Amino acid sequence: MFPKNVFTAFAVIFFISAAIIPIQNLVVWGPDFVYGFYISNEITAEKLSIGVIGFGFVLLYVGYRKKDSSYL
Repeated sequence: MFPKNVFTAFAVIFFISAAIIPIQNLVVWGPDFVYGFYISNEITAEKLSIGVIGFGFVLLYVGYRKKDSSYL
């Protein structure tokens, strides 16, 4: 059904790990405080999690693109 490759597996791991920090902070601090983390000028874990999710999408793209066998 789905192609088995390393890139999609890593993408899922990146998505899960990137979702842990914002969810944890929402439970501990609440939505208003976490929103402040997103709009602040400092580099925060929430902003890094957005980058990790973006990298996960890149890995998904690499995992699902067509294989070009001309380089073999």
